[in-house]
Amino acid sequence: MSDDRDSARLAADLFSADPGALSRRLDADVAEVRSLGREGARVDPAASPEETVAAVRAQAGRIGFRSPTEAAAASLRRLHELAVRERAAGPPITAYHAAATATIARGRFRGGADGRLVFHHDFAEPAGTTVTLEAAVRVDGDGALWLESFGWPAHVPAPVYTFAGTERDRLAQAVADLRGDGPFDRAMLMVFATALPGPPAADPDLRAELVDLVAGRRRDLAGYLVQTENQALAAPAHGRFGACLYRSALETLFEGYLGGAAFRLVDVDDVTELDDELRRVLADSDPPPKETIPSGTPLHHWWWTFPDRT
Repeated sequence: MSDDRDSARLAADLFSADPGALSRRLDADVAEVRSLGREGARVDPAASPEETVAAVRAQAGRIGFRSPTEAAAASLRRLHELAVRERAAGPPITAYHAAATATIARGRFRGGADGRLVFHHDFAEPAGTTVTLEAAVRVDGDGALWLESFGWPAHVPAPVYTFAGTERDRLAQAVADLRGDGPFDRAMLMVFATALPGPPAADPDLRAELVDLVAGRRRDLAGYLVQTENQALAAPAHGRFGACLYRSALETLFEGYLGGAAFRLVDVDDVTELDDELRRVLADSDPPPKETIPSGTPLHHWWWTFPDRT
């Protein structure tokens, strides 16, 4: 993972050379959050549960995080959880909050307890794929409303990704993303989806093209390894879904497409280090709810169910 760590060191050096750069970046992010006007939302504390949900939906565009710094951090940390079309709806902070608005206003109400209301909404990706996102809204005792979290479901278990297309559809979308300098993480999502049950792609030309395209985006692949490690490190605080999804995508790419050529593109020690990190981080946590694991995930993808406490 040396390429991306070198990039991280370069970024750190740049901030060291200009100590005010980080502060200016944060100021700009906070200003963007404030420009959204997501504050002041509230409900009548005496309202019925049904009236409260209706009032929350009606004010979806005004419900924000408790602090602009928290809003900026959540937007940038979790933007990749959104469908690609929603990510592209504007600057990252604006796009993230717009998707949260849609989830609260039009999503399914999944229940409320202890002052938290949970909404789920499905967003479309290509190849018959959907991603379910969750918005959790906190209702204070005085009726003030706050966005507690937004992204992959965490409070009410649900399938995060569903794949209705064929294996060929998924493979073709992965190739299309890689051809067009599309988001590498969605290409990898589609690669993983080809390992799930469905009619086999049986398209050697597409498979060969995918291998060539991945080889041409070696730096993106290295970055994806780093992102997987970052997801693993964040698992104790934010759950393991991202780490498991990314690791499964890598495994599918390695064993289903690259074979022995994988280790001409990535360092085998980096993969070993990643798996050691996963074992260390996941050892003290429970596996995710079964509903969240993509249906048909290969059983040898051990990270989803590690440690086995049965």
